[in-house]
Amino acid sequence: MGNEREKQELEIVRTDARLISKWFDDTAEAIERDIHPQGRVDMICITAMSVAANYSNACVDLLLKGYHMPVKALLRILCELNAKLAWCLVAPSTKKKRQLAAIEKKIVQWEKSTLHGEVRVLEEFRSIVSHTQKFELEEDIISRKKKMKSLPGHRMPKTIEIFNRLPRNWRRGIYPRGFLQFNNAIHIDLSSLASRITQEGDQINIDFDSTEDISELSGYCLSFMYQVLLLIRLHFGWETKDMERDFHENSRHGHYSDKIDEDQ
Repeated sequence: MGNEREKQELEIVRTDARLISKWFDDTAEAIERDIHPQGRVDMICITAMSVAANYSNACVDLLLKGYHMPVKALLRILCELNAKLAWCLVAPSTKKKRQLAAIEKKIVQWEKSTLHGEVRVLEEFRSIVSHTQKFELEEDIISRKKKMKSLPGHRMPKTIEIFNRLPRNWRRGIYPRGFLQFNNAIHIDLSSLASRITQEGDQINIDFDSTEDISELSGYCLSFMYQVLLLIRLHFGWETKDMERDFHENSRHGHYSDKIDEDQ
């Protein structure tokens, strides 16, 4: 019985992988055929799609080999990319020219936030490097601070604030699981380690991996890729009905399927 269930779960992973591959290939072919990237927004969309696909492929490979905890770490990263991309592309204006300006403004905020994070890390490292390296770090810090100062506006909000600004149905379906509950795979602390230990009488058992259902993890991978590709297709003005039908026909993902294009 156990082997039969495992076979069924692995087949679900392969089915999800085929769907992701189909959506990605259709979108990539449309980009190659119809799009001449103009400006940073288009390039960020195309790059985000490719990077997300790389992560989702890794999730599938790891799930098929029986590694769950590393998949949770990758899903946490995919979830964060998803949120940031959605925050940029779900612009408040429906007029094309004004919408593009709103997206550009958000991307500048994202860049400013990235620079701020890099400066913070470099400043922390100053105390543990050699004198020569410290001098090089100072140059890097000054350069990044100068660039950050030249950018207008505020930094991108923190991830939790981004979720609060996205449509309610979408953040309810994605945030609690994709960001919070996958967090223990990113930050391996005492709580993460302790959760791997069980005791039955005098017998101590150590489980190196998590016990999440394979099909559930695969479902989140499918959901995150659906959201990323949906956003990108909407950005380029393409139809999404086939993708939406594919996704919603896969009924086990019904509770992940809240759309994020309500404000488009």
